[in-house]
Amino acid sequence: MAWTAALLLGACATPQQLAETQARGDRELAKMLAGRVAGKPENCIPTGFIDGPQVVGDSLIYRQTGKRLWRTQVRDRCPFLRDDQIVVSILYGAQVCRNDRFRLVDRGAPIASADCTFGEFVPYDKVG
Repeated sequence: MAWTAALLLGACATPQQLAETQARGDRELAKMLAGRVAGKPENCIPTGFIDGPQVVGDSLIYRQTGKRLWRTQVRDRCPFLRDDQIVVSILYGAQVCRNDRFRLVDRGAPIASADCTFGEFVPYDKVG
């Protein structure tokens, strides 16, 4: 019972808290993408040499070996995206694609969110 109450209280956030969280995510994303140039969006990315995803602001970031990051935005389809969540996706083959589904799991809580979907994957390469 106490666990449920704590979970419900943790899920309630004021508009100011939500704005602060969004601003923090925007700053973190800007820092992560600084010195990088966006490329042409792709529908799928290979999973063989990527690490992630990491939730940053309203995006999911995959790190590829070398100088490339992949960013996909999912906020409109997944309104409860937070940087402290675990992304659980089901892969069909050796790539992750736009419109593939995933769920979010809060750390310490076994309940997953409803299905969310990936957007297009935009590559960001380091300049120089």
